Amino acid sequence: MAGHTGITCCGWGKLIMLNQKNKMNIQNQNQQGKVSQKLLIGIALVVTALLAFGLFIVGKNKSAETDEHGHGESEAHAEEGHAHKEGDREQVHKESEHAHEEGEQGEGHGEAISLTAQQMAEQGVQLAKVELGAVTKSASYPAKLMVNTDRQAHVSPAFSGHVQSVSVELGQQVKKGQALATLLVPDLVDQQSNLQIAQSNLQLAKQDYERERQLWSQGISAKQDYQRAYNAYQQAQIQVQAIKSRLSAFGASLGSNGRYVLTAPISGVISKKDLVIGENVQLADQLFIIDQLDQLWLEFIAPSAEFSAIAPNQQIEFKSLQTGNIFKAQIQSLNSEADAQTGRLQVRAKVLSNASELRPNLMVNVQLQQNGSTQALRVLKSAVQKIEGKDAVFVAHEHDKKIEFTPQAVVLGQISGDGQWIEIESGLTQGQQYAGQGSFLLKSELEKGEASHEH
Repeated sequence: MAGHTGITCCGWGKLIMLNQKNKMNIQNQNQQGKVSQKLLIGIALVVTALLAFGLFIVGKNKSAETDEHGHGESEAHAEEGHAHKEGDREQVHKESEHAHEEGEQGEGHGEAISLTAQQMAEQGVQLAKVELGAVTKSASYPAKLMVNTDRQAHVSPAFSGHVQSVSVELGQQVKKGQALATLLVPDLVDQQSNLQIAQSNLQLAKQDYERERQLWSQGISAKQDYQRAYNAYQQAQIQVQAIKSRLSAFGASLGSNGRYVLTAPISGVISKKDLVIGENVQLADQLFIIDQLDQLWLEFIAPSAEFSAIAPNQQIEFKSLQTGNIFKAQIQSLNSEADAQTGRLQVRAKVLSNASELRPNLMVNVQLQQNGSTQALRVLKSAVQKIEGKDAVFVAHEHDKKIEFTPQAVVLGQISGDGQWIEIESGLTQGQQYAGQGSFLLKSELEKGEASHEH
């Protein structure tokens, strides 16, 4: 029993010692693991720092090399761009010419159109040179289109009344005799009632007259009675006719039951409508204005310096500020004398053109030609086109057996007396070739080319 107990105690002691050794081993392993982990992290940090430093050195060297090469290339590009800004378009012309050879004939590219001599002949493009020539001195003055008051109608009611209906709208085209509005007129009711009474009196007077005439012819009645009946009959006839004439003059029908219809006295356009259904209108109210727009007036004020250049029946030109179109007018009247304060003369002219864009109150510019002419650079008026809102002329350059047309912005001056030439104040020089004919075709080709490039 004791021996067995001793063995047991020794066994337990060995087990305790083995357990302690295992714990120490485990602790040593853990400590070694921790040291190894810290060592690995340190090594990784050192390697990362070395790689970053190496990349920085390599990148700096490459940057230096790039700066050396790039600086040279930047300077070259800057010089090339400066050359283009200074007007050297040789390379652009070469590229444009190459594009024209590969694409459709006559197609614009880079604001330039190249055509062969055959293409120019087929399309009617003709060259001309900027030259010195006579242009007419002219001056421009603001003017206004006005309604011809001789061809205008003001419509007012013949009676005071109540607006029952309105048949037309502002701006509507109407014909002579067309109904404009209907009024309910109390006075008209009275007038029509008086007519009925007068007609009844007439009938009675007629019967009395015929009876007295028969009796007088039989010797039964006295002549004075016959004469009285005759006079009464005549008076009744006069009264009925007077009422009918009055109603007819006012434009009222006999059986209208107090309704009065306003009608258009002329054919034209309703330019004023001043009534609404339900309101009361008076005798003097101007309810409608009808204008005939097929004949307008042009009115403007001319300074004293232009008096010698203005005369009755003289034809002048004016320009629409909205469209730029040119129209003609004929001077009708001048004030007998100039304004005492301003020294200006009011002029009225009859518009000779019947265009739909010409409307009353439209502002225009009158162009008065002065006596004499002057020498100036000029081109054919047909050569000038509007490109991107500016006046331009297609300048011609010979390039690789073709003629290259480039739009050149210009500042225009006066027009020659025959209207064929126009002055060039700036943008061109004497002797330059340009498209004298066919410029509109070139403009179309240019716009077509720009549209294709946008797509």
